[in-house]
Amino acid sequence: MRQLNEIGEKLKEARKSKGYTLDDLQQMTKIQKRYLIAIEEGNYDVMPGKFYARAFIKQYADTVGLNGDQLLEEYTDAVPHTHDEEYVEKVSTDQTRVGKNTENVFLTKVQEYLPTILIGIIAVAIIAAIYFAVIKTNNQGDEEMITKDSEAISVSSADSAATEESESATESSETAESDESEEDQGIEILSSTGSATTYSVTGSSEGNTLILTATGGDSWISVEADGSTIDAQLITDGSNLETEVPEGTSSLLVIIGNAPATEVNLNGEDISYAPEAENSVRQEIEFQFE
Repeated sequence: MRQLNEIGEKLKEARKSKGYTLDDLQQMTKIQKRYLIAIEEGNYDVMPGKFYARAFIKQYADTVGLNGDQLLEEYTDAVPHTHDEEYVEKVSTDQTRVGKNTENVFLTKVQEYLPTILIGIIAVAIIAAIYFAVIKTNNQGDEEMITKDSEAISVSSADSAATEESESATESSETAESDESEEDQGIEILSSTGSATTYSVTGSSEGNTLILTATGGDSWISVEADGSTIDAQLITDGSNLETEVPEGTSSLLVIIGNAPATEVNLNGEDISYAPEAENSVRQEIEFQFE
């Protein structure tokens, strides 16, 4: 119990030396205030789980200027470990949930495209019926009618071929424009203070996708679109967080709790941290869409 209080006191003193209040720390780390108080008091029973207790302590320490990994190692016997039944149960539950979500998405896609498939089958059946009716009529007519019909079919075929060529050219043009739009995306640094970097994104179309991947450690992530939080969670080593950016977003703010262990990718392009930010644990990255 004494070690738990030592951790809390050490973190509390570091917070006060930085001049941060608990409300300030809550805003910076996105960890609820009641969990921050529990950490300072050594009361881990109120945490959402032992796994999160370690993550929150590390995030707290890194934010107030302490070495989170070193602190956890120093008090390893006092801090809850992630290799317990609770963590195994959490992973199992998450995997089951992912499986169910995949099955639901598949059924939804089938239901969504079923009407289109049925309409296509009906259209093919109608065209086939008309085709055989025309053949039957031609066989019953005289040679002159057959000749005229043949000429009409030839003209129709030529028009159809011309239409198909036009549609093909249009599709190729649209594809080229789409590829050009994707290739024209430009991302450059507007400003950087070491812990906060602003990027300008140009040539980006609607439907932007942000992917954050944890490599070599866990990382607490928060994503805000024009001031509204759209995602906030802890991503574990080897996993990623994929977020679809709402249409019309002009400013996307990404708060990263463990930058050295987090990779950032926007619309398939890896984002490099600014040189001034290489040694910062906590990063605020803002994307301004032009």
